[in-house]
Amino acid sequence: MGNIVNIVFQGGTHGNFLRYFLDRFSSLTPEILEEPFTKNSTAHKTIQYSERFNRYHPDIDSPHFQNLDQQHILITVDNNDLLFLQRIIHKRAGDFNVDLTKDTIKFPSRYIEKYNVNPRFYELYNKVINETIEIPKYIFRDFLKLCFLNPDKDGFIDKQNRYLKELPKKTLFFPVSAFWDKNKFFKEIDILNNKLNLKLILDEKSEDIFLIFQNNIKQFLTKNRCNEIIDCLKNRKDYNFSDIDVVEQAYISAWVEQNYRFITIPNTNYFFQNNKEMLDWIEWYPQHYKAMNPNLPTFNGIPNPFYLHRIKK
Repeated sequence: MGNIVNIVFQGGTHGNFLRYFLDRFSSLTPEILEEPFTKNSTAHKTIQYSERFNRYHPDIDSPHFQNLDQQHILITVDNNDLLFLQRIIHKRAGDFNVDLTKDTIKFPSRYIEKYNVNPRFYELYNKVINETIEIPKYIFRDFLKLCFLNPDKDGFIDKQNRYLKELPKKTLFFPVSAFWDKNKFFKEIDILNNKLNLKLILDEKSEDIFLIFQNNIKQFLTKNRCNEIIDCLKNRKDYNFSDIDVVEQAYISAWVEQNYRFITIPNTNYFFQNNKEMLDWIEWYPQHYKAMNPNLPTFNGIPNPFYLHRIKK
């Protein structure tokens, strides 16, 4: 029998769990009792599927999609998703389990290839990366900061924009943010169920499986922490953030550079421990070091000539 639907997604956007959920709870396919969760808490475990819910990553090169005449579901990403996605993909996507807590970071060769790391790292840091290279944590923070400063150049958004130009005609969208909100998830599942006639049986067990999936995302409990820190910065309230991860550090660095003129966050493994320390640093930032930030695409709403010069190099 042919595919009921093709689930197409970028690595780390939970496409494997969506395949499992639809296959398990559809009455169109044989019963599945086994759970898909691995020791790394992802939905990547090899179990017996019906093979009627196909899932794949789009090809980097055009044409990006397979089975063009069949029904597709594309898991979509928007700018507001990038912070949490970046926090979870390095350990979960492909079960790479990259440790971002140390002062140096190593990427497996599969990670480097999957996320096409080398061209960007060479452009920015004049370094060729392989699995033996120890990347200073502050360099990786700077790399992520640049993505947050200019989200359209982020890998997820940049690739998605290319995919959207070549969509199969029969494509439905499923926002990645739905995986992080139970009510939104089941709302989007209900839309798929009605439009594709999947005959899903959404009972108490389906809710239990979703909650297991969500609880397996260890960062979920601190999903909104960066917004809390930024709100406190705006209101000049103290907030201890000594335990935030390097992705959150990058996000806060980007926000500070966007909102305080002419300053650039230092490139060092040490990072601010609380709002008071950061606000003092901003207030006492030496006037003779202030200059237009070459990382910002625009300044006062117009193209930043220093940024344009940098990207032309």
